Amino acid sequence: MSVAKFVAANGREAMRKVREAMGPDAVVLSNRSIEGGVEIVAMRDADLGAVSAGAQMYQPSALPPSLSQPMPPSSLSSLSSPSSPSPVPMLQSLHALHPASPEPFMPLGAMTAPSAPSALSAGIGQEEAMLGDLRGELASMRSMLERQFAGLSQGTNGVAAGDPLRESLFEWMVNAGFSGQLSRTLLSRLPVGTDRPAAMAWIRQELASKVPVLTDEDSLFAQGGVLALIGPTGVGKTTTTAKLAARFVLRHGPQSLALLTTDRFRIGAHEQLRIYGDILGVPVHAVKDAADLRFALSAMKDKHLVIIDTVGMSQRDRSLSDQIGMLAGVQAPMQRVLLLNGAAHGDTLNEVVHAYRNDAAGAAGGIDGCIISKLDEATHLGSVLDVVIRHRLPVFYASTGQRVPEHLELAQAGALVERAFLTPRRGSLFNDADVARRQAGSAEAAAPARIERSGADDMLRSLTDSANAVGVCVDELNAAQYGFGVARQLWQHRAAGVSALRPMVQQVRLAMCRDASRACDRYVLAVTQSVAQTVQGRRAPQMMQHTLWLADRDGMPLASTVVPAGRARQSLAEAEADAEAATVRATLAAARTVVNLNTSLPSPATLARWQQLGERWIAGTRKTMRVIAEGLANKLDTVADTLTFHAVGDVTCRDRAAAHWLAHCTVRIPEGQVRTAARGRGNAAEAGIEACLVVSRMIDHETGDTLSVEYVLCDPALAGDAAQVARWSHWTVAAEEQFRTLRHAIEHFAQEGDADASLCAGMVAVQLGLTALRLQHTPTPTAPAFLSRLAGRASARVNAPVPGAVLNEGMGRLLALLDVLENYPGRGMAAAAPTMTDAPEPAASAMHAMATMDTMDALDTIDATPQLAAAGE
Repeated sequence: MSVAKFVAANGREAMRKVREAMGPDAVVLSNRSIEGGVEIVAMRDADLGAVSAGAQMYQPSALPPSLSQPMPPSSLSSLSSPSSPSPVPMLQSLHALHPASPEPFMPLGAMTAPSAPSALSAGIGQEEAMLGDLRGELASMRSMLERQFAGLSQGTNGVAAGDPLRESLFEWMVNAGFSGQLSRTLLSRLPVGTDRPAAMAWIRQELASKVPVLTDEDSLFAQGGVLALIGPTGVGKTTTTAKLAARFVLRHGPQSLALLTTDRFRIGAHEQLRIYGDILGVPVHAVKDAADLRFALSAMKDKHLVIIDTVGMSQRDRSLSDQIGMLAGVQAPMQRVLLLNGAAHGDTLNEVVHAYRNDAAGAAGGIDGCIISKLDEATHLGSVLDVVIRHRLPVFYASTGQRVPEHLELAQAGALVERAFLTPRRGSLFNDADVARRQAGSAEAAAPARIERSGADDMLRSLTDSANAVGVCVDELNAAQYGFGVARQLWQHRAAGVSALRPMVQQVRLAMCRDASRACDRYVLAVTQSVAQTVQGRRAPQMMQHTLWLADRDGMPLASTVVPAGRARQSLAEAEADAEAATVRATLAAARTVVNLNTSLPSPATLARWQQLGERWIAGTRKTMRVIAEGLANKLDTVADTLTFHAVGDVTCRDRAAAHWLAHCTVRIPEGQVRTAARGRGNAAEAGIEACLVVSRMIDHETGDTLSVEYVLCDPALAGDAAQVARWSHWTVAAEEQFRTLRHAIEHFAQEGDADASLCAGMVAVQLGLTALRLQHTPTPTAPAFLSRLAGRASARVNAPVPGAVLNEGMGRLLALLDVLENYPGRGMAAAAPTMTDAPEPAASAMHAMATMDTMDALDTIDATPQLAAAGE
């Protein structure tokens, strides 16, 4: 006898498995609801017949009237109708999702007690007990079928009734702009036993796998021929034409490109495109009909690519086919690219694709791909992604703004899906119809108190998910030892005044020494730059001297100091900041030898001071500078030609694989050169300055061409580390961006008030800026992306580097959010502040603080968070 157990997410799926394994006549013996789905026990009809033939008939003494009438065995064939439609329509665009269409069941009123199970009980020996169990199983199955019918006939969203996870995920998807049809189809395949975070990740992954994208931009341009941009009015075809032209010119030059426009209706359309063409050096022509278009294209046979900006026309315009038909007579290879407005309604987008792809397909041959525009204006990006999935329309690019060509990015499925769910919304007056009907149905059946709190419960669930992400981010920052714990403690005491922060300064120095010992081998590098910075209470920007300390091993930022530039100190606070900077320098110098990185040759007085302190120096220079080598005065490039070079490794230069060749020698800088380089700062020594010249050449592996030559002068004591000197000189250039991040942090977290408050804010800002620099240098898996989302400036590109300014803003909002979670009234179990040792905090602390809030507290938290973030900013 073959009896098997089948487990699935719902009854339809379980019975489909039964039918596939045992045939359409299989007999269902039992069913029950289990965690995450339904369990059904079934056996083959032939096995049941064999058992019945050899068993003795059992005659019950008395049966209830409802069970006294005989009934044939319950089988899948008797409960199915192949001609009936599926109760839940499947989305055709998800071509990988094709489960067998379930058939509706026969009316429950026609079901009576079976006679076969009574025969089955006789072969076991305890007939009456077995019959009672079987009656119970049948009653359970009847109840399950009634629930399934109730869900299909009365449910408003098609999601399994009584499954709060799927219901919440359905709302989550629909609120992002995805259709109810796609949401139901996807949720029907959700793996059993998945929790909410894993389910959300699974949904993102499934959606991304269904969005077709252009994987290689070169393949689009390499095909050549004609690239025609089509679409409704106002979708951005002219601007996108300019963006595509700019991207092509940057790769292949303007000689092989031409632009055409067929838009003779919109005022200034030709002039707008002509201006872009003049800037790019690309010819622009206007055509009025099909004959004119063919003539223009025949005159441009020497062009590799011709981009056509077609006239915009409503998808309901009867002359649409005639306009698109202009492209039918083109002899050259043509790619038709449809522009879709990412901010449009899903039904409108679906109608546009139908009109341009199906109605005009006979005249123009359909659509080869699409470009999604106006992503920066979209509030429900899921609508356009739903249409793309439904019609299997490849996405070439995504437009995120008006700037040419920066705001046109190669489409990435994962980034588009992520952006659809992360787009901030301030509440919607136009809910999806499926969600509205489901909410209305729930309102009729629910108590008034539950109605009032349902929206708050959804917010609380969303906040709980966010709290989990906050905990993960905090754990990553603390585990990485980027100084986030120090910054957080300074942040929490920023209002206490300098007297309260001063005891923490010594602990900051200890952490700095620990970081230097861990990250540095022999040296610690110092880069100094004067930056014009906005200062509270001053009308004009003040010049501030920033010093950034880097590890010699990998350039990891270790510390930063900021003091007013110039010799005169105007206040006690400024003098105290100057003294603290000197203390930091002395502390680091005691741990490692200081090497000062410079973009140009410093003054003789500065070099002499560094020599007295035992510090080293590196300076970038040009090949035209004259030095004395082996008694002869020559330019640096002439001296380099006499040196012997050695290969020190492979590098990437100008996106090409190259070999790094290095040479160095001792030179003397004449007195006049020192004065010129120093621009009159101090007097040069009579005999000039002795230095070491380091020359780097980058040689292309394939062609042998010289890609780059760099000249660096350094302290003679660094001659033995010439390869390191060449590498450190690049960090001087990279420090420009790091100084901008520090300046942004100081200006972003500045506070109005007296000098004491400004000094406190400055200490907090410098430490937060340093943490952002470390996170930029060595990103953790999820913290940069989370901080960018928290700042409301998430990038559409996957794994795109997050700018320092965005990290600063996200860091401030993260600290403000942690303040809310920890200091909310009556929440004594919230996470404690971190210690100065940067010990990792429990990620669950924020979760606990959020989970223990009641619904109204959660609403108060939402209102309080932006105000605290603004105060921190």
